[in-house]
Amino acid sequence: MTYVYQVTVIGIAINNWQDLRNVIFSDHQPLEETYGGQVGTFTFDAPQEPVYVGHLIKVEQLLT
Repeated sequence: MTYVYQVTVIGIAINNWQDLRNVIFSDHQPLEETYGGQVGTFTFDAPQEPVYVGHLIKVEQLLT
């Protein structure tokens, strides 16, 4: 089973998705990641506890 999280950034530009991912997911490395513009998706083999980093960044777990 995999766990997919979507990260949406509102109103700010992200130049380094890897740094943001490391903060949100406490340096856990995803199996797969895709990102572009304001949205990134990260797939893990175990459930994650995303860190709250502010109201301009929304993290949602997608149904898989």
